[in-house]
Amino acid sequence: RRYAANRTVLLDALPKVGFDRFAPPDGAFYLYVDVGHVTNDSAAFCKRLLAETGVAVTPGLDFDPARGQRTLRISFAGATEAMAEAARRLGVWLGR
Repeated sequence: RRYAANRTVLLDALPKVGFDRFAPPDGAFYLYVDVGHVTNDSAAFCKRLLAETGVAVTPGLDFDPARGQRTLRISFAGATEAMAEAARRLGVWLGR
């Protein structure tokens, strides 16, 4: 139930910060998000995001060597409050 709640939080929040293209989140505990409109270097993006906001996401390059430089993997296995706070910080960081 918590994963479902967390998924809902992120599916609602991410489009509001400009991340509205992702693979269907069926059967997993993460979202695979296309961020090509803000970066073509997902590893650098993830490092900077962590350093500047404390939000950790995984570069898509770890999962797709061909297109992963434009994607992120965002886990929703944590606490629901943490998902909402991470989305809020991401939005502030992106200026949205």
